[in-house]
Amino acid sequence: KNRPVRWVMLAAPFTGGVTIYAFYAMQPYLLELYGNERAYGVAGLAAAIVAGAQIVGGLLVPHLGRVFRRRTSVLLAGSGLGAGALAMIGLVPGFWIAIVLLVLWGLVFAAVTPVRQAYLNGLIDSRERATVLSFDSLLSSSGAVAAQPVLGKVADVWGYPLSYVCSAGIQTLAIPFLYLAQRERAKTDALVESSQRA
Repeated sequence: KNRPVRWVMLAAPFTGGVTIYAFYAMQPYLLELYGNERAYGVAGLAAAIVAGAQIVGGLLVPHLGRVFRRRTSVLLAGSGLGAGALAMIGLVPGFWIAIVLLVLWGLVFAAVTPVRQAYLNGLIDSRERATVLSFDSLLSSSGAVAAQPVLGKVADVWGYPLSYVCSAGIQTLAIPFLYLAQRERAKTDALVESSQRA
């Protein structure tokens, strides 16, 4: 019955499934772009890039209040930027381009995740938090269960580039739900005040 929480949770299936696919498919895709499927260091590079980008993205979170006033604005911008990066990975295939876009995608993912959690945690009563957050995780995992086989099949039949474009399309479906959450003007949506106190 908590409308802002409901909208953010309904966005989870569209981002959850895409996130897992985009990370794991990047390793064989980079090998394909590199032109040597035995260059296993390149596959490891993808994991290292995402890990490093997530560290840097996490460090950026306290500074988001200088750019955004609301947490839902961060979520909307993050979903849009993330989808854009995924689309460009598919539309502009190139090894170094994919590396740069992978860094951008990792930064966005790392910055959005704690903002989303802070938004939800502030709206859920502590007695219900574990149950609601578990259901949120279930929705995200359900999206992964549904999206990954489809995206994998697209990659098998038409190649990784189209699968990344489809991933971007799926992630874009989260944006209307995040917009509806923003329209609720929830009490935890203000980002500026929390960043000034920190």
